[in-house]
Amino acid sequence: MKEPDRLIPSWILPEYVFIPGVNPHPKKEGGHMEGQVDPKALPLDINHPEESDFLRYALDLFNYEYYWESHVYFEALWNAHARQGNVANFLKAMIKLGAAGVKLKINQRASALDHFLRAKELFLLVEINEGMLFLGFDLKEIIREIDLALKADAPRLIIQPVWK
Repeated sequence: MKEPDRLIPSWILPEYVFIPGVNPHPKKEGGHMEGQVDPKALPLDINHPEESDFLRYALDLFNYEYYWESHVYFEALWNAHARQGNVANFLKAMIKLGAAGVKLKINQRASALDHFLRAKELFLLVEINEGMLFLGFDLKEIIREIDLALKADAPRLIIQPVWK
């Protein structure tokens, strides 16, 4: 599979992909985020989500399999939207996809499938409320990719906005 294009290449990717039980937790001693405060994000401009460096970086992290790290940035955006509404549901779905990725890295497929299914439910809810194109993402394509991941032995999702 071809590596996706970076959406914000000026933001450096972490030294390692956090895998529980394999390498240091990013926030703990020796971790690549040790001593850093959790990022705080501004809400997305729903008319111009491509202007959010946080969203671009969260997607870069996710697409390069830094699943735990991506959730930190998606969660900051989710919190910026007060965890309510369609934008928040989209971001929570991305958090769930990241959680699925972490679970796959530690061979907990059943837990990963649960996270994939919850992400799919959230994307479907957003699609019902907003239509198939939301924040510059083709929700039908994301849902199709989740369905393929649910059937695959070693799924890897790449989430690309249409505005990249």
